[in-house]
Amino acid sequence: MNHDRLDLFKYSVISPLIRSQGISLSQGFEELSRKEYWYQGKTVKVSPSTIKRWYYKYKKEGFDNLERKVRNDKEKPRKLDDNATNYIIHLREKYPKMTTKKIYEKLVEDDYLSTDVSIDVVYDYCKTNDMMRKKALKEDRRRFEKEHPNDLWQGDTTPGPYILIDGIKYRTHLIHFIDDYSRLIVGHGFYMNDNAVNVQKVLKEAIKKHGLPKQIYLDNGKSYTNEQLDLICARLGVKLKHTPVRDPECKGKVERCFRTVQDGFINTFDWNEIKSLEDLNKRYDEYLYSNYTNKVHSEKKNTPNNVFHIGIEQVKIDYLEEEKIEEAFMHQIERKVSKDRTIQIDNELYEAPIEYKLQTVKLRYYIDKPKDIWIYENNERKEKLTVLNKQENSKIKRINKISFNNVANDESDVKEMEENECK
Repeated sequence: MNHDRLDLFKYSVISPLIRSQGISLSQGFEELSRKEYWYQGKTVKVSPSTIKRWYYKYKKEGFDNLERKVRNDKEKPRKLDDNATNYIIHLREKYPKMTTKKIYEKLVEDDYLSTDVSIDVVYDYCKTNDMMRKKALKEDRRRFEKEHPNDLWQGDTTPGPYILIDGIKYRTHLIHFIDDYSRLIVGHGFYMNDNAVNVQKVLKEAIKKHGLPKQIYLDNGKSYTNEQLDLICARLGVKLKHTPVRDPECKGKVERCFRTVQDGFINTFDWNEIKSLEDLNKRYDEYLYSNYTNKVHSEKKNTPNNVFHIGIEQVKIDYLEEEKIEEAFMHQIERKVSKDRTIQIDNELYEAPIEYKLQTVKLRYYIDKPKDIWIYENNERKEKLTVLNKQENSKIKRINKISFNNVANDESDVKEMEENECK
């Protein structure tokens, strides 16, 4: 995975060891040191001792203390910025057989790259991120299944039905997380928008109910490739992995599950009967309970619910307190406080305490309460921002801390000079 943030890069290196079983740590450090990693536009290797240091720092202090260092080249443009890499992904998805040379030419032609950046940079990026041109070769695909519940969750989104609400037609989207071992749908929900926040809401509820997965497997859509999700997984100790570009077969179990839902639920009744999103989700819950969760799976020869719960009796599942899960799913942003103590977030002005004036602060907020925003220092919650109220501020009396006693232009103690004293 490509990470420019140092803390996320460190976590991506050590993540295979966080919740692994059956391998010694010393062996793990050695194996990870033999791999090549992509960081800030180039491939790098990390020594076993460095990986060991990062691992124990994470275990002792958590993700938030994998300190992010300020780059020496902070003011210099990087060879491939986010706009360029996103455009490469767009081109590769739209034209899977386009050559790397042609992608490079398109980047230059469309002003995503300057001509002084060589084609080798684009070639290295495509090779490292498994985005070379697709060739007509038979891929060695094999069916697999994880050994235990929560070893791996697959997640995806599929278009849902159109529903009428107050005479207006809306498109819905169904988000799923499915346990690879048991085929149990651990998280689900219909939403009006296919976006990152809704994906995270479904994942959060799934973790509350079924415990922490060791790994989640997602595609490369915008809802699944974002820094906030990277931070959430890092805080929880969950490994995040993405499929190769334009390769939906890699998530075969969740894709197959969607087909079952399409045939058994979406195509089975008149959607004009649905009057709200809540009604749609209620009906879907009822369908899953009777037609999927507690129905014998053809491959497993048992119900997904039974397979999951029998499986968790044989392995330790990590369950977190709800408060810790909510904290881990908080979004984090950085903003600079202005001279008048205001901070603008999503076109809304907030007011910070005076001691933070002109400082860059770290802010966190719950995804369900985006207007409840706190300042964090050293990973501890400090002050809560308030929405700016200009009318209320106009009623507050300002305290002038400057003393005007004995200043030169205070006329109360001026001595008038006699004429003969003037020169």
